[in-house]
Amino acid sequence: MALTTERYLKVVYPFWSKTNLKIWMIYAAIVFSWIAGILSVAPVGFVTSVVVDGRCLGFELYWTNVEIKVGFGVWSCLSFFLIPLIMFVYCYGSIVMVMRKQGRVMAGHNVEGSAQNASQAQSKRIKWSIIKTMTIVTAFFIICWFPLNVYIVAVDKINTIELAISYTFVLTLPYINFAVNPFIYTAKHDGVRSILARMIPCRRSKDAATVSGNAAEAANNTGRNRRIQTTKHL
Repeated sequence: MALTTERYLKVVYPFWSKTNLKIWMIYAAIVFSWIAGILSVAPVGFVTSVVVDGRCLGFELYWTNVEIKVGFGVWSCLSFFLIPLIMFVYCYGSIVMVMRKQGRVMAGHNVEGSAQNASQAQSKRIKWSIIKTMTIVTAFFIICWFPLNVYIVAVDKINTIELAISYTFVLTLPYINFAVNPFIYTAKHDGVRSILARMIPCRRSKDAATVSGNAAEAANNTGRNRRIQTTKHL
């Protein structure tokens, strides 16, 4: 959610984010994500774990009050599924709309033939890359988080081996989502690829330079689109 917000501000409000979005805010968002995640999970893990007949019933397997369990399930579904899903759709949808407006501005601007075609092609490539990223991230998020949230609300008590196995399976899916997301952004974001290319010692310098060159070209085209849009507004 923090990463989506940062990208939303950078694209939809580029001038505001350049002036007001400070580096300490980025670090604060990273720290808050870890602290908020720990505080939202750790207390529940302590109060819902118990030893029964020599067996340890772990995280969210033992609830003394059904109403509290249902309340936690509803809160978890809202906080970790519905609100993030709405946020992803809104932010990425706004980014796509901004990219479409920039594409129309470029098409209507008086640029000579080859330069105009190159700029339009680059703008279209960036727009489709964002759309693909949005679709993949949102689809994986729904697939990996929806079963767990339904399970928490629907299942009253995990008192059989089958329910315990199914719970372990649906609990594993969000961790798969955590692991897949970096690869999605790496595959779809030139800036991420260029940074990773410089971090890999065994990668050929020519390949790293090519990736960095593509990232620089994308950044230059994005900056040119913004300047043209600003000129039109003025």
